[in-house]
Amino acid sequence: MEFIDNISEEGERRVKHVLNEVLDLLDEKERKVVLRAIRSTGDLDLIGTLRFSRRALEVGPKLVKNGVLVDTRMAREGLGSLGEYVEPTSRRSRYLAQDMIESWRDKLKGKVVMIGTSPLALEKLLDLVEEGIRPELIVGVPVGFVNALHAKYRLSRQSSVEYITNISVKGGVALGVSIVRALMEIG
Repeated sequence: MEFIDNISEEGERRVKHVLNEVLDLLDEKERKVVLRAIRSTGDLDLIGTLRFSRRALEVGPKLVKNGVLVDTRMAREGLGSLGEYVEPTSRRSRYLAQDMIESWRDKLKGKVVMIGTSPLALEKLLDLVEEGIRPELIVGVPVGFVNALHAKYRLSRQSSVEYITNISVKGGVALGVSIVRALMEIG
């Protein structure tokens, strides 16, 4: 077994080898996001499950430079100085994730929000969107068998906010961080 020195380049080369036919159907920006996401997660299914709103890859690269509200400390660590994790100042509901999103009400305008863990956080964020409180871009990739698929499908069916999601029970912080990092590379 040979030692691979540049893991990123070799990982991208291998992904391209396996998926070239499908990758050729994507535009350049989509291809960059999909490749980065697959390389970071090892999930080849992303080629068929990632969804982008019409202008997400146009506005996303500019917006992420101004910071990203995230649903976990882990996501904040993954994004470094770009990640902004804000805990709720009060608890009103049964779930911390819902209280956290509610506490972001005044912070959402003009922001990118990345939800990588809690489907309930994404559902609450979409409730706020319906109320007219809208971030500029939602990277909504929570993971799980309970509520995740519903929340992502709901995100993909709305047209008020640009979004990137994956229609799958798979997801998570690593996927969300890889998408945001890909947007940084595009911009």
